[in-house]
Amino acid sequence: MSKMEIKKFLMHGTFTAKLATVKKDGSPHVVPIWFVLDDTKDRTTKKIGDIILTTYEGSLKARNIERDNRVSICVDDQTPQFSFVTIHGTAKIVRQKYNELLKWNTRIAERYMGKSNAKAYGERNSTEDVILVRVKPTKVIAEKDIAKWE
Repeated sequence: MSKMEIKKFLMHGTFTAKLATVKKDGSPHVVPIWFVLDDTKDRTTKKIGDIILTTYEGSLKARNIERDNRVSICVDDQTPQFSFVTIHGTAKIVRQKYNELLKWNTRIAERYMGKSNAKAYGERNSTEDVILVRVKPTKVIAEKDIAKWE
């Protein structure tokens, strides 16, 4: 996939991602997440931009990221011909002021819950114990139509 195809794929509909973090014992911890891309800085470039998600400050994924910021994210299309994007990167926890956290949570909620529910979900998910996680991609692997016969 081209960089533009990857961006489009990542933001397609309500595809969720699977986020892998490194647990204290070195084993992986994988959870589904809602996310959006922050391509504000990268609109004119071919870079993908940061992956933005939020989580509770005391969650296992947040604790894992605080200790070891290496993460992997996989987004896949489970319909034939099947496609996927896997991103390896570094995660940074950002403790945002309420308005900034609300902005991102509302944007994430609009993607997954629709425009009519975005405000309510954005507010519900922007409490003081919620943090923003910003994943900077370091390596991207993407394949489209992997079951296609030629």
